[in-house]
Amino acid sequence: MAGSMGRMFIGVSGLQANQYAMNTTAHNLANLETEGYSRQQVLMTDTHYQKIHLSAINTSQTGTGTKYKLSRQLRDDLLDRSYRLENGRQSYYETMYNNIYEVQDYFGELQGSTFQSNMEDLWTSLQELSKDTNNVTNRSAFIAYAGNFITKANEIYESLVSYQENMNFEIEEQVKKINDLADTIFKLNQEVVKVEGGNIEKANDYKDQRNQALDELSAIIDVDVHENGDGSIDVFVENRVLVTTSNVFKMETVPVEPGSPLVKPVWKDDQSNVIDTSKIPSAAIKTDVGSLKGLLMSRGYELPNYLDVPIDGTQAEIDNYNMNLEPYSIANIIAQFDVLINGIVTAINDKLCPNKEVTLDDGTTITILDEDIAGVGMGEGNEIPGTELFVRTGSERYTERQVVINGETVTVKEYNAEDPSDRDSLYTVGYIKLNDELVNNPSLLPFSTLDGGEAQDKVKDLLDLWDAEFTRLNPDSLVNETFSSYYAAMIDDFANRAYTYDAIAKSAEQATFEYDNARQQQLGVSSDEELTNLIKFQQAYNASSRYITVVSEMLEHIIEKLGS
Repeated sequence: MAGSMGRMFIGVSGLQANQYAMNTTAHNLANLETEGYSRQQVLMTDTHYQKIHLSAINTSQTGTGTKYKLSRQLRDDLLDRSYRLENGRQSYYETMYNNIYEVQDYFGELQGSTFQSNMEDLWTSLQELSKDTNNVTNRSAFIAYAGNFITKANEIYESLVSYQENMNFEIEEQVKKINDLADTIFKLNQEVVKVEGGNIEKANDYKDQRNQALDELSAIIDVDVHENGDGSIDVFVENRVLVTTSNVFKMETVPVEPGSPLVKPVWKDDQSNVIDTSKIPSAAIKTDVGSLKGLLMSRGYELPNYLDVPIDGTQAEIDNYNMNLEPYSIANIIAQFDVLINGIVTAINDKLCPNKEVTLDDGTTITILDEDIAGVGMGEGNEIPGTELFVRTGSERYTERQVVINGETVTVKEYNAEDPSDRDSLYTVGYIKLNDELVNNPSLLPFSTLDGGEAQDKVKDLLDLWDAEFTRLNPDSLVNETFSSYYAAMIDDFANRAYTYDAIAKSAEQATFEYDNARQQQLGVSSDEELTNLIKFQQAYNASSRYITVVSEMLEHIIEKLGS
């Protein structure tokens, strides 16, 4: 009888195990279209065996049935890691590309009306002026085109700076998103531990939600995951812990430095940088990951000017440029654009208002307007030497003062030199405008001589500037550019960055797709396969039921016979 009753348990175990299997299959079918859902699979195992005979050469055993072991997710950790890495790389380069693509519009390259046309108009108007420098109409036209040139330059600069500052909002949103996802993962960790604490059930649905949050997080920042024995996970980002079983470490944004309009992400607990600024992201060491880093690498950490591009600087200055400015697309082009505007403005002003150094009787040396070679204005009352075309909004070009030279007291115009620590003193884009005195009185242009003649040499000197070598695009370039070729090289370099980033992003997108496709082959739910499994488990359930019926009839027969 004991053996017969044991056989009844074999059938019952089959019913229970296949019932679990059908429930899991039905759960898979119910979540066929659920985003992030991983297909679940029931694992069955044998129950214990009973020994019925033992000899010197073998052991005879009989089974006592089957049992449900666990319902597991069909996921591959290696595929998950590979997918998240490529997903982060795709986001990083897409962010870099999109930012450059938008900024290109400011130069008019995509609309056909480029900033270079403003440069060419200025040169063309100067050519017309060279035909008759004392013609008021020609002077007015030259001044008007100079105004268009500097107005457009300031508009581009303001757009670039505004775009750079507006990226703060995206950075803040990304930091907020990271914190929200960290909270989500932390809460799901708690749920997983609650369910799996008894080591009976698996919290597969909670794990699916957690994995979906990790996938989303991987697009924003570099993610690494370590799973613990209780089913919870520790999440690391940029080599710092973000989530543990017991805690969430939050981020926030703070100014890059006191008074800066730009922000950076830091850890709340110790205010250390989230993104390591001492290393340039690299594919070789897999640090070119995440849209947050892409935003920071596009924007940069400062508002630079022409002084930050050390064309003929020391090796230390060049190394500093290559580390802290050149890799940052938006900041770098602001600096390069300022080099161009500063070069054109100062070159024109220096021709109109030539300077010289003089030594005073007290031994000091100062820089003053060289009135001996400077042109003057045209017409009676306008014989003022050296009127500049472009002025600094925060500083006059000259300050009149009395000095003693060779025992004689004279009045000179001392040049107010540019001070790198005072932005208002620099001929830097955004702080330059057309000289209002020339707008109101074009006759003040110093293209005349004291006897009323034309100072043709001054106009020729200005025209020669367009053909003269200006500077190199960056410290590592070997080509000396003119004004026009510098602008073209700057735009080409910017566009080449966009092309490179787009190509890498598309390559990463393909890799992301392939890894996700490989994942879906494992974790994706196939209705045909699940329906096949459902039929299989139903048949197994029915077979167990029939087996129980047979055993029951057998027991009934035995009892009846024994009773009689």
